Amino acid sequence: MSLSSLHHLLPWPRTLRRKALWAALLVALLAVGNVVTIQVLLRRSDNLAATVNMAGKMRMLSQRIGLEALAARERPEGQWPAAEEHYAAFEATYATLRDGGSAHGMQVQPLDAQLRPMLQTLHASWQRYRQAIDALRQAPLAAGGAQIEQAVATGNALLEQTESLLDQLVRFAETTHQRALYSSLALFALDVLLLALGYALLARRVLRPIHILTRQCREMGQGNYGTRVPFSGSDELGELARALDNSAAHIHQLLHDVAQERTALAQMQAMFNGLAENEVAGIYMLDEKLDILYANEQLARMTGYPRETLVGGFALARLFPPEAYVEVRRRVLERLHGLVHSARYERTLLRADGTTFEVEIFGSVMTFQDRPAIIGMMMDITERKRAEASARRAALVYQHTTEAMVVTDAQGVVQDLNPAFSAVTGYAAHEIIGRRLNVLSSGRQDRAFYQALWASLRENGTWSGDICNRRKNGDEYIERLTISTSYNGDGSVNCHIGLFSDVTEQRRHEASIWHQAHYDHLTQLPNRQMFQQNLLHSMERARQSGKPFALVFLDLDYFKEVNDTFGHDEGDELLRQVARRLQSCVRSTDLVARLGGDEFTLILQDLSHAVDAHPICRKVLHAVAQPYELGSNTVHISVSAGLTFYPRDGHDGVDLLKHADLAMYAAKEKGRNQFCEFAPPMEQEAQNRRLLLRDLQQGLDGQEFELHYQPIVDMANGRIVKAEALIRWNQPLRGMVSPGDFIALAEESGLIVPLGDWVFQQAAQQVAQWRATLAPEFELSVNVSPVQLHASEQSVQDWIARLGALQLPGTALVIEITERVLLEAGKEADAKLQALQKADIQLALDDFGTGYSSLSYLKRFDIDYIKIDRSFVSHLTRGSDDTVLCQAIIVMAHQLGIHVVAEGVETQEQHEILHEAGCDYGQGYWYCRPVPASEFTERLRESLAGQKNV
Repeated sequence: MSLSSLHHLLPWPRTLRRKALWAALLVALLAVGNVVTIQVLLRRSDNLAATVNMAGKMRMLSQRIGLEALAARERPEGQWPAAEEHYAAFEATYATLRDGGSAHGMQVQPLDAQLRPMLQTLHASWQRYRQAIDALRQAPLAAGGAQIEQAVATGNALLEQTESLLDQLVRFAETTHQRALYSSLALFALDVLLLALGYALLARRVLRPIHILTRQCREMGQGNYGTRVPFSGSDELGELARALDNSAAHIHQLLHDVAQERTALAQMQAMFNGLAENEVAGIYMLDEKLDILYANEQLARMTGYPRETLVGGFALARLFPPEAYVEVRRRVLERLHGLVHSARYERTLLRADGTTFEVEIFGSVMTFQDRPAIIGMMMDITERKRAEASARRAALVYQHTTEAMVVTDAQGVVQDLNPAFSAVTGYAAHEIIGRRLNVLSSGRQDRAFYQALWASLRENGTWSGDICNRRKNGDEYIERLTISTSYNGDGSVNCHIGLFSDVTEQRRHEASIWHQAHYDHLTQLPNRQMFQQNLLHSMERARQSGKPFALVFLDLDYFKEVNDTFGHDEGDELLRQVARRLQSCVRSTDLVARLGGDEFTLILQDLSHAVDAHPICRKVLHAVAQPYELGSNTVHISVSAGLTFYPRDGHDGVDLLKHADLAMYAAKEKGRNQFCEFAPPMEQEAQNRRLLLRDLQQGLDGQEFELHYQPIVDMANGRIVKAEALIRWNQPLRGMVSPGDFIALAEESGLIVPLGDWVFQQAAQQVAQWRATLAPEFELSVNVSPVQLHASEQSVQDWIARLGALQLPGTALVIEITERVLLEAGKEADAKLQALQKADIQLALDDFGTGYSSLSYLKRFDIDYIKIDRSFVSHLTRGSDDTVLCQAIIVMAHQLGIHVVAEGVETQEQHEILHEAGCDYGQGYWYCRPVPASEFTERLRESLAGQKNV
């Protein structure tokens, strides 16, 4: 049982005095209890001793009765006690043991119940013994042997029963003594327990409260008023505890109230500061005069006034346009006069710089320093107004836009649509709303298409693409559909929004554009872009199948001459016929493409061996070489082809096409009308060209070039009257590089433009020097490449300005061009040539007779000189065809007022034949090789002095 439960069972004294009396009473009770217990134990011990004594009396009586009976039998005359007295004594003893009482001067308690059966058995033995004694007494002396034996037997039995009873009594006494010992120990333990309980109660009810009260006083002394006494009682200690608790609670409440007031004040200040320091709303406070008492930084930023200005008695009227302030003032006065407590309205606010913006105003009345005031906030709602206007416009757009819009729920059931939807599909709103959009399906998209569409919506929330649908009238159309998803706050789908437009005609137009972008408009063959896509596809196919394919690069031979001779229309027709012939030479799995101009390609698929492409190439060469009927003209051309194989000759399209191009050029160099397979040395040759180009650029940057000059003599007197400036390249590693090795490369790379500029500048400076010191009428010829005249970065005005800076007339320079310039001349080249002629710069037509130029070009460009090509002069002999051709050229030129210069004169015979034919000027090794400027200066000086050096 716990102390608390004991407390509820026992009445507890309410005062310390009573508690002390109760403690004394408890000690007295313990003492009395101990005495009573000892007395009880002593009585039990005495009773046991008397009981044993009684049992001994019974044994002694039984023995005495037997002995006296025997003695009386032997000596009848003796004075023996009467047997009945002993019988009565035995019965009395028996009765005392059974029922308790007094016998033989001793007081005994009734025999214990567990011993009574033995007592009854003893009494039965006693009855038999008594009968045996009586029989012995009455039997004759001579015939008493049987009775004696019977008496002895029954006496022994009785004696045994008596001994057994004594033994049981002894054992019972020992048990009783043991119990008494245990009872004594229990009594001691109970005493200890009661004393411990008394101490515990004393400690709990007196000592512990005193300790707690002491600690409470110490806590209160340290200022901790929040602790409480953890016990209650009705005694003096309880009253003291309650008094301390009440005092601590009161003090704690006072402190708590003070802290709460401080906290509330701090919170209110923090809230106001947080509200005031926001970057969204402007906070203000107005007094009765409608002057601003307080303004936060945001209001200052919104209005553009410094905060110090706003809080310095700033009139509210200055923040509003006059027409808006009237209403603002009315609303403020209503609150100040108590007509309304708070207000919310929108007005236009005026910034410091005079601009306006929209604000939403919140305000309520308050008391400040015992006077009414207004506190509120202003929020810039300009963007919100714009958003609202935008939303209204969006609603108008939704209703009036030409793009169809439809809104469905998460399962695709139509919720709303705009008029444009009906215009595109033919379905009215009531026919679609509540249904799924599969009513528009044309059946052209399979199940997998829609599964992918919904998968994209689930994963990304969007989908965009083309769908072929069917209108209400059954017509199919293509719509460009974009679906986006709107989500709820919990991430679930709110709706799907579809925007689409009819792009049927647009797709048809795009298909046409795609065809135009991927197919050559002239031949209807795949163009370069389509070829590149098919080339990549063929490489992937070859990697998967393991079978190589061939790439054939074709370039028509002599096509340019046909195009220039018969016109572009005939040239276009020739290309169309070539395209048809190429298609007839290949299989359906092969590809024929036109890259541009007269360049074609073939992709020959799935070749088992490289030689399988050779028959097709030979077939192409034969087909292309057949005559072509172009109107009334029959022309012959051929084709040169380069052959490469994937993956043997390249692992990507760039290398494959580059190597095929190199092989094609090799075929041309071998004489055209044939095909060549790519070989690695071709790549080395291309590498050499790239290295040469690199060196050419470095040579241009490092000024490794110089000009040599070859005299042009007057055939009539052999004197030097002109010269041609010829470029020379002294490369540090290669040595002197021939112009024939790098001029073509310079033209291909575009370096001819800066190189030609350098030549012109050097030549102009040199001729200015010669004209100033030796020959005032001296002329110098400069070669100009067609690339220069066609290049947009080439400006002939810089040349003309250079002549002006050197104070040279235009006649001091002759620009030599080839017939190719005249044939390919466009508007830009024509303009440059005309600009040169307007500056009096003369034109010379170089390599005349080797091209296909029309004589009309000579008249059109007002050519000053014709230079007969060296191919006509080198084999010139009397009576030869070359002589006739030279004579014809000279006569024609003179008829047109053009002077003639013969190139490549290397013998005296050639000089004489040309002179006899009337040629004006000669140029060649027979006169002088090209020489540096210093050497040419000496020769020019000698020539002018009349000395001739052949």
